[in-house]
Amino acid sequence: MDDIITHPIETPSISPRKIFGLNRNIFFLGLTSFFNDLSNEMILSAFPAFFTSVLKSGAASLGLVEGIADGAANFLRIYSGNLSDKISRRRIFIFIGYGLSIAVRPFYMVAAAFSGVAGVLGLRVTDRIGKGVREAPRDVIISVSSAQGEKGKSFGYHRAMDTAGGILGPLAAFFMLKYMPGQWGTFFLTTFVIGLIAVATIFFVKEVATAKAPNGHKVFSWRTFFSFPKSFQLYILAIFILSIGSLPTAVLLLKTASVGLLVASIPLFYMIYSISYTAFSYSAGKLSDRIGTAKVLVLGYVILIVSYLGMAWASTPVALGVFFAIMGTFSACTDATQRAHVAKHALEYERGTAYGLLNGAIGFGAMISGIVGGLVWQNLGAGQALIWSGIIVLVGLGVFWMSKKVK
Repeated sequence: MDDIITHPIETPSISPRKIFGLNRNIFFLGLTSFFNDLSNEMILSAFPAFFTSVLKSGAASLGLVEGIADGAANFLRIYSGNLSDKISRRRIFIFIGYGLSIAVRPFYMVAAAFSGVAGVLGLRVTDRIGKGVREAPRDVIISVSSAQGEKGKSFGYHRAMDTAGGILGPLAAFFMLKYMPGQWGTFFLTTFVIGLIAVATIFFVKEVATAKAPNGHKVFSWRTFFSFPKSFQLYILAIFILSIGSLPTAVLLLKTASVGLLVASIPLFYMIYSISYTAFSYSAGKLSDRIGTAKVLVLGYVILIVSYLGMAWASTPVALGVFFAIMGTFSACTDATQRAHVAKHALEYERGTAYGLLNGAIGFGAMISGIVGGLVWQNLGAGQALIWSGIIVLVGLGVFWMSKKVK
């Protein structure tokens, strides 16, 4: 069917063909993420408005939906990576994952009308399951398709394309909320059509067949976790704790209400965050190649703490916008870098499992962050939620420091 390219462990590139200096797989997966995130971030940036105006709910419900949705996808995030290692195929998981996420997007308004928050939760869970199916296999293709010394650059490009869609998505949401108020059916149908373009770009991605384990057996997620080096185990624990401290962006957007902004303006702050994220993603990836992934990760989470303190203090739209921009640099320093860090510490034949474990740690942490953070935000206030999250991030950085001290 498709051309399958095989290669030994850690080959620099699966193909000499490049597009704008990038391996074709990396280039087209960047396009896939761009269109998917254009679609997805329209929804995510509009969710605070959708929850408050249509579902008549607040931070607790929004955090619950985002938290459970991420948590429900975690097992698939882990096992999709492991299964892709077993069968040495990645592309099929990418098709299924993106297809599943995009298929549910026209139905949010229907679910809201008939079953309220529970129906939206069901659709969001399905969407995140699709994300769980595709993420680890996709990251394997990117890491294996990257030349030696360019993994940070490749993941940085991918995240930059991802967040470029995250800029246009909130902007599109803003104009639709402003000039087509209340037309949520049209809004969600538009996100579906854009998502179909994302699926179409996957046809240009070529399959890769990676090397098998030396003993002829494939790794298995949970059991194999303890066979990874102690430093990797502590790294995964650190990412889990750091993810607990990283509040969902959808919840953070509710802070806009405290500075007197209208519902239609909420997506603009997500756009500010995404512009900053996109502007720094590629540079942060290259920086991690030059000075090391560990230093860039620490820098990113220190920036997150600064942005939390600023958001807790912000009382004007301008100040809030500044700290959303600062938070964008946090994501630029961490999203791609934590994946590049795995590529440096996991052999190719077990990398799908390693990425599955990473995504699982991020997802379980995000589940706790969404549920608990949303409850604290609604019942104790935004300031308390932001301060406690910052403290948790400090604990996670301590565990990450420990991971660098052991073998």
